[in-house]
Amino acid sequence: MSRPYTLYGYWRSSASWRVRWALLLKKVPFDTVPVNLLKGEHRSDAHLAINPTGLLPMLVTPESEKLVQSMAILSYLDEVYASPPLFGSTALQGAQIRALCEIINADTAPLQSPRVQKRHHVDAAEQVLWAQDWIRAGLSSFSKVRPAGATYAAGETLSAADLFLVPQIYNALRYKIDVAAEFPELMRIYELCLETPEGARAAPDKQRDAVV
Repeated sequence: MSRPYTLYGYWRSSASWRVRWALLLKKVPFDTVPVNLLKGEHRSDAHLAINPTGLLPMLVTPESEKLVQSMAILSYLDEVYASPPLFGSTALQGAQIRALCEIINADTAPLQSPRVQKRHHVDAAEQVLWAQDWIRAGLSSFSKVRPAGATYAAGETLSAADLFLVPQIYNALRYKIDVAAEFPELMRIYELCLETPEGARAAPDKQRDAVV
């Protein structure tokens, strides 16, 4: 029997959430190694010796290959484990789903990260306003690009777009954005996804390193 995958992550990390959700959806056995971002464990010599980027998540394959960056990891998993597909069944669907993912991955999430907020301003209130502005902009773009009336983020089945959207909605709620009022369709998708077995198991508060 081959070794399982090992996921280095943090319970409330959006990118870690995407990957563990994908692993659960594809029924891929994996172990988790919690890395506490708030305590700076990702910058420790011990962690950097394993993961020189210091960024989460990192997925170690049964062959001891190290994969970083959630989009790359999801693409890898989708190629190795075809079912269920995360990026659709056609080239067009794949492009459309990736576009939605990148609205979150490239245009929204990086601008609300603590290191960017601190670089923007030393005042905590200003940091919150900065994050709220970029989250609202990202969710607005996502709403306009996604297919109107679709059950899930990108269509009638769950896809990678949902895996990127749901953690972002979670963060929006943490930043006191009234998602139900401002983006009701996105809030509906958020709640729908968290009602699925894999979505519920992947949620931050279900992780063994969660602090609630």
